[in-house]
Amino acid sequence: MQAASYAEKEPARFRRGQSWKINMFGKNSDIAAPDPQAFRLDLNANQKLDSHFHIVDQFQVFIAGSGTIGRDEVRIVTVHYADHHTGYGPLIASELGLSYLTLRSKTDAGLVYLTTPNVREKLKPTKRRHRTSEAVALSTEPVLRNRTEITVDTVIEERPGDDGMNCAVFRLGPNMTVQTPDPSTGGGQYLIVLNGSLAYEGQTYDPFSLLFVHFDEKAPTLTAGEDGVELMVTQFPVEDEWMKSI
Repeated sequence: MQAASYAEKEPARFRRGQSWKINMFGKNSDIAAPDPQAFRLDLNANQKLDSHFHIVDQFQVFIAGSGTIGRDEVRIVTVHYADHHTGYGPLIASELGLSYLTLRSKTDAGLVYLTTPNVREKLKPTKRRHRTSEAVALSTEPVLRNRTEITVDTVIEERPGDDGMNCAVFRLGPNMTVQTPDPSTGGGQYLIVLNGSLAYEGQTYDPFSLLFVHFDEKAPTLTAGEDGVELMVTQFPVEDEWMKSI
């Protein structure tokens, strides 16, 4: 399992075009690779990303600001999933800006705009799954600190034919321990600290820190910090032939 502390990565935020970016796993690349890739992107006020697709499966977790993705309003915290070679968008930030985590089980080769000439020639077979969740509410500090039981809320429900793709939020009180779902039922998982803190292997992970669990790894047992934790688990679908080829 790989882990990235947001507190350690945040000072390296840099300007990229109109946006700001923090690389959590991997780096900027125009070459596909088997390594996981994750970053935070902060869109500028009223910035627009035209409709496009990526060549790898992807989750996006919207964590600040407001805006829209396609016809859907983004209200914090909203989760979006899209299969590889599946168009979505446009992404439009409000006057407050829009920030989100992009999570990929493998490194992408860069977005392809749907207006690209002969774009259909760039497409590959895919189920074209494209989901946007309802907004996820987070606990206030005193409520989270005084939680006495573990609850699990479904954010994106797995449907027939989803091959294990789903998303859920685990809510734990102080020092509670939980084993995350079996990653072998999908194509890998990101664990995102949304609220509170997580203790793992002697280190504390604060909000927006990430852990990545490969599909062939054992489900980790995790412990909430002193103030509890709200932890999102995004599970990718079982890899199809295209994803296996990367």
